[in-house]
Amino acid sequence: MNKLTELLHSPYPALCQRWKTVLIPSVIVFLIIYLLQPFGIAQMHNAHKLFILLGYGVVTGMALGVFVYVLPAFFPNYYKEQRWTLGKQLLNILMNCVLIAVGNWLYTSWLYGLEPSWYLFLVCMLWVAILAPFPTTIFLMWNRNLLLARNLKEATEMNFYLSRKIVSEDKKSSTEEKGDCPKVLIFSGGTKEVLEVNADNFLYAEAEGNYVKVTCYSIKDGKAVQKLLRVTMKQAEETIASYSYVIRCHRAFLVNVRKVVKVEGNSQGYRLRLEGCEEEVPVSRAYAKEVKMLIENEVAS
Repeated sequence: MNKLTELLHSPYPALCQRWKTVLIPSVIVFLIIYLLQPFGIAQMHNAHKLFILLGYGVVTGMALGVFVYVLPAFFPNYYKEQRWTLGKQLLNILMNCVLIAVGNWLYTSWLYGLEPSWYLFLVCMLWVAILAPFPTTIFLMWNRNLLLARNLKEATEMNFYLSRKIVSEDKKSSTEEKGDCPKVLIFSGGTKEVLEVNADNFLYAEAEGNYVKVTCYSIKDGKAVQKLLRVTMKQAEETIASYSYVIRCHRAFLVNVRKVVKVEGNSQGYRLRLEGCEEEVPVSRAYAKEVKMLIENEVAS
């Protein structure tokens, strides 16, 4: 049950181009109905058959428009891209199918002058249940590929900037470091355990329950080492607040952008490869734009 809950709360890529989200599934539904003519439509003899079937595509488009345009306008926080999850996506698809079935029910009743009975509603629900998987699968794959292409493009742009990065020891020191800000990061929480890390040697920090795992270069051999501390992520953020190049890139990760050597894109966002570190650091959608800007600014400055 915990794994299922975690899966449903996992981030899911939001829709890229909303008008296509409405148009493409509607066209697919119309083409399926018109070309295959299921549910006895082949026996329909009507001079306006094309326009009647087109009406079902319009109903589908209107129902999709409610979830793509209307509801996000009234409930922007719920539909924020940064908060969109697999569970929300599945619920959205389910409710969309119900609304399409209701639209088809009312449209069919009006078209043939029938009473909107429960039997007719169940028939319309059955139609939607049979037809919905086709446009849904096609569209989700298309949308995922769009997001993948976008993230790969942005990752390529960042890698271009990183390839131009020639950092001298003098350039590694930021304006803040030349002032009164300390050169040492001091991670401490509610216990007596304290970790002091040279800011230039810090790689990333990862939240693990009530602990934070700090990864940095070892002064002795220059290899990446890890230390688990009983501190909160908020306390860790306060520690790195004076250093603009160390930022939050995920709800569970802080990263030193100056140590990024390569960016890899996927449909969920980005993953950062750090200098001398085997592990990759994820970048969630909420922080992707900030990370991209900082990488480009660090190289340009």
